Amino acid sequence: MSEGSQDKPAGNAGGAEKPAAKGSRSGGSRRRNRSTTQRREPAAAPAAETGAARSTTGAGASLWLALVALVLAIGVAVGGYFIWHEVNRQAAWQQEVLAQIDSRNAALDARLKSFDDRLQADLAATRRAQDALQQRLAAAESARKGLEQAITLLRAQLGRGRDDWVLAEAGYLLNVAHQRAALARDPATAILALQTADQRLQALADPGLKPVRDQIARDITALQAVQLPDIDGLTSRLEGLEAAVDGLKLAGAHYQPPAPQGPGEGGLPSDWKQVPGAVWDELRKLVVVRRNDQPVGPMLAPEQQYFLHENLRLQLAAARLALLRGEPAAWQGALQTARDWLQRHFDVEAPAVKATLDAVDDLMQVEVRPAIPDVSGSLRRLREVMRLRELAAEAPAGGAETGSAQP
Repeated sequence: MSEGSQDKPAGNAGGAEKPAAKGSRSGGSRRRNRSTTQRREPAAAPAAETGAARSTTGAGASLWLALVALVLAIGVAVGGYFIWHEVNRQAAWQQEVLAQIDSRNAALDARLKSFDDRLQADLAATRRAQDALQQRLAAAESARKGLEQAITLLRAQLGRGRDDWVLAEAGYLLNVAHQRAALARDPATAILALQTADQRLQALADPGLKPVRDQIARDITALQAVQLPDIDGLTSRLEGLEAAVDGLKLAGAHYQPPAPQGPGEGGLPSDWKQVPGAVWDELRKLVVVRRNDQPVGPMLAPEQQYFLHENLRLQLAAARLALLRGEPAAWQGALQTARDWLQRHFDVEAPAVKATLDAVDDLMQVEVRPAIPDVSGSLRRLREVMRLRELAAEAPAGGAETGSAQP
């Protein structure tokens, strides 16, 4: 505004100078020119100043506009940055809030799951406690029933007389005899138990027990007829045979040809007529043909002889083990194998081999596991008698209860 007001007076001054210049034209040319020149110079100077001022004013306006545009651009950039930053901050805040919500939800889910697991564990523990309580109650009920049965049995036992106790003892002894005979194969102990039971029954002097005593006598006789092998004696015999194995002579181990006749044994010819016969006899002795009805075995090497002796010893040891175990099949098989080896590989004409073969044949006749008779018949007879006595004892009691109930 100030620049425009300054430009206008300058323009008015220029217009006033022009009429002044026209009035001065009536003077001389030189004077007019000089005055005109002098007047134009001051007028040209303000015009130049006005143009410079105008150019300066336009440049300043453009500069101001550029500054304003720059400031606006900077403001827009700063505002956009702040808006972008705020949007990002809000988005980050939203993400953080969502993450916190998710974490809280996860923690809540974990707590709910933990609470559910604890609840399920408590329920399972409660069920187990209930089951244990029921089992304890069932055990207590079973114990109560067992106690009632024991009391009932005790009452029955206390109500027994002396005869019942003796019969129970005899039944126990008969059961022991049956177990020793059937399971332990011990006839001696079974006979002792049967004899003791018979003595207990004899003390009762009850004619009703005669069938039981008769059966006990038959069982004792059957057990006494059992011939048990002498295990110790048989073992000693087998050990002796094993020790004598090395002295047994093998077939074909030693070849002994017949002793040849000496030159003087045939006698010298007393006459020249006997010389051809003597020469012929000597020629015949060069080739001798002998007849042998049995097959001739080949000569054996020393190591083969050792193995033959060891195999025979092993068979005798197997027979001894079968004897101790009470295995008849293994016993017979080992002895038969030893017998076959003796006949096949040993010299059966040797005295030691013959004695060994005889001993093996005797051992094969031994029964290492004889049959044990069944002695349970006496126990069954006694139980039948005891049951009949119990029925007879219950019958009067039942009749007395019926008679008491009728009035």
